[in-house]
Amino acid sequence: MERIAVERLRVGLWVSMENVPGTGFLLRSEAQIATFAQVGVSHVWHEPERSEVAPLPEPEPAPDPVGTSMPDDDPPALPGAASGGGIEIVAVPEPDRIEGEGLAHGPRVSGFDDEPATAPPTDALDAQRQSLDRCERRFSAVSKAFRNVLQNVRAQPEEARAIAETEVGGMVRAVQQEQDVAIRLLSEKSGQETALHAINVSVLSVLLGRAMGLDGELVEAIGLGALLHDVGKIELPDVMRGKADSPNPTERRMFQSHVEHSRTLAERMGLGEAAAAIVAQHHEASDGSGYPQALKGEAIHPAARVVALVNHYDNLCNPPNPIHALTPHDAIAAVYRKTKEKFDPAALNAFVRMMGIYPPGSVLHLSDGRFALSVAVDPANAMKPKVLIHDPAVRPEDALIVPLAEHPELSIQRAIKPMALPRAAFDYLQPRKRTSFFIESKARRFG
Repeated sequence: MERIAVERLRVGLWVSMENVPGTGFLLRSEAQIATFAQVGVSHVWHEPERSEVAPLPEPEPAPDPVGTSMPDDDPPALPGAASGGGIEIVAVPEPDRIEGEGLAHGPRVSGFDDEPATAPPTDALDAQRQSLDRCERRFSAVSKAFRNVLQNVRAQPEEARAIAETEVGGMVRAVQQEQDVAIRLLSEKSGQETALHAINVSVLSVLLGRAMGLDGELVEAIGLGALLHDVGKIELPDVMRGKADSPNPTERRMFQSHVEHSRTLAERMGLGEAAAAIVAQHHEASDGSGYPQALKGEAIHPAARVVALVNHYDNLCNPPNPIHALTPHDAIAAVYRKTKEKFDPAALNAFVRMMGIYPPGSVLHLSDGRFALSVAVDPANAMKPKVLIHDPAVRPEDALIVPLAEHPELSIQRAIKPMALPRAAFDYLQPRKRTSFFIESKARRFG
């Protein structure tokens, strides 16, 4: 294998992401190459024996006028890309476009109230629906249990812990059996409002722990600690729960005090070592820039390192103010480009491999002009997720998931904001008739 700069990439090379084994694939389009620059990847591994062509030659260094050279601290965004994550917003010239947080009333999509022109095999659809229903019931149960925990944790802390342990055990078994569906449901905003963040972080942390090869007992402890990591926010006034980045130092300190409140409640509940460490350390950072103790590297419990990364990712996707929400694709890019020094390298590499370049929930514009929703990662091809494609000829509930890797004629042109979708595509790609979490108002949230 050969390590090469992304500037030397060309269609026909077999590459894999640096430090992330098992992500190899053949480059089939310029759009795939451009994606590396979008997420801030500077080098990749190239396998000559699996490639169809040789890499481009090394570029000759451009002469620097004296006194004008600048350090290359951050890879440049692609031309025309939006600042912050390199995502280009497509101008869709259709009258039923979504504007801001309101949905314009556009024409009905043909085929929604009539028999579809084509229908996928019944057995495959039934299996897909049953899998979604099983996971949704489990997430609903965890959501209700979490609300019960919040209501009883002060008066009956040990009972609250027992409830949480029981539900997390069931959730761990569920996501082990149906990982793709579990991640898909997270992107569709399942559960009660106050439980969303806790469940998102718990499920993704469990999956990440499994991806890192951690033992089953530790994975369950990670799920429990992640579910309860913000339990101390019940001691804060509602208005303070979204003040993580407040410019007011007093408000920031009050927000950060939720960690101490959470630690106290964890002690009263009798959480085990790993779960208690998660509660106390989920805002620590590997470079020492976190709080409350400014711990570094190995001083942070391994379980807490997993949850700290997932917690940060979900806060990027689901901030208190939805106007500031990043798409999953943008969030992965932001973590990798701007804050990777804050997180455990092993956890970050496993997370990128698990979530892919286009994580579930990413809205995609395909090469044939259609729109799609990423719903699952293809472990064999980080650039080609499994997607739900907008197709007016097929009812949304009858649409089968399409592995893009099995369709070489299709590629991803770009990831887009959900608000850039036409109304018909927006409605179609919000499965199970739930409103997209990217634009829904979050009146109360534990973030």
